[in-house]
Amino acid sequence: MGDTQAFLDHHWAQSPLHVEGADQAAFADLLSLDDVDRLVSSSFARSPTFRLVRDGKPVDPARYSRSARVGGRDVPGVGDPRLVLQEFAAGATIVLQGLQRSWPPLASFCRSLEHELTFPVQVNAYVTPAGSRGLDVHYDTHDVFVLQLAGTKSWSVHPPVWPDPLPSQPWSTRRQAAGPAIAAPHVAAGDCLYVPRGFLHSATAQEGVSAHLTVGVHAQTWHDVVHAALAATADEPELRRSLPPGWAHDERALAAGAREALDAVAKSLASFDTDAVAARTVQRFWAGRPPVLTGQLAQVLALDGLDDTTRLRPRPTAVCHLSTGPEKVEMRVGQRTLRMPAALSPVLARVTAGDTFALGDLADMVDEASRRVLVRRLVLEGVLEIVPGGG
Repeated sequence: MGDTQAFLDHHWAQSPLHVEGADQAAFADLLSLDDVDRLVSSSFARSPTFRLVRDGKPVDPARYSRSARVGGRDVPGVGDPRLVLQEFAAGATIVLQGLQRSWPPLASFCRSLEHELTFPVQVNAYVTPAGSRGLDVHYDTHDVFVLQLAGTKSWSVHPPVWPDPLPSQPWSTRRQAAGPAIAAPHVAAGDCLYVPRGFLHSATAQEGVSAHLTVGVHAQTWHDVVHAALAATADEPELRRSLPPGWAHDERALAAGAREALDAVAKSLASFDTDAVAARTVQRFWAGRPPVLTGQLAQVLALDGLDDTTRLRPRPTAVCHLSTGPEKVEMRVGQRTLRMPAALSPVLARVTAGDTFALGDLADMVDEASRRVLVRRLVLEGVLEIVPGGG
């Protein structure tokens, strides 16, 4: 994106931005048309991980999917490659959904972006035949980065009709006529287009097939923080009392009671521990980032040869937070919390610092048996990885 700080200051959540790429193959390491072909033709693609759309409307899955027999059971919604590609040839867009969960290059890419932005990230791929349109004009309830993989696409971006919509405020419930376009970029392979949350947009493929990634960034909002604070008022006994019997017969009495309840909430929030709600909000985000375990089978097999000459490093995609108390040190890894003696805190800080190290480098901090057990556990948890070839 060029100057990252300038983008965050002037475009993030404010205005669209089209950045022309100097290299048409700039995103080929993330996904290519050959990769799409393999995913559609050879990977047992199943709804809802993929779907087809044409002219803004979903194609009936019965036209391109079937049931398949797996382990003695019928599995519905399996894509029939022949039928999928027939629909594609007839103008349907292929949509591959949630690729951050199934395609290793995109899993690593999304995790890196999550580290930087501290927002959840997802990615879909859209492959559209020449001259066709996949989705009608709409807005998303998340920010979008479009990475053009192949071909070209003409976009139309319009001002919001509902600024900064929440997930509970989707386009389907807020449909309005789009105003005049404020941007109409012609996006070519290697280009990137940023569309903020709530901005209306649509796209049409031009000559030749078009393929792009839509990287969705699900921003946390102050509404989320306030919602977390309100949830904590469940600790107030007064607010847990039942409504009086017959409450639905007397709206005036209910309104008076609601005022008393809201006054109690305001009183509770006035003395609310904002440090606690901040800690819970941060912890909830990191807990939702499970380890990306690409290559983990090879790591597990390599543990049999673990010795003091083995070189290790933190996994680049690992999410790991240390918290040391008087007796225990806690290591949070996704939704798991590992608890160990506080004496291991310096060792854990050392092995997660980011540098490559040999197991024997820990000899001045922990004995041989203990360091082998510790490192083995951290490799299995996806915190550390054994460096191939000892490099």
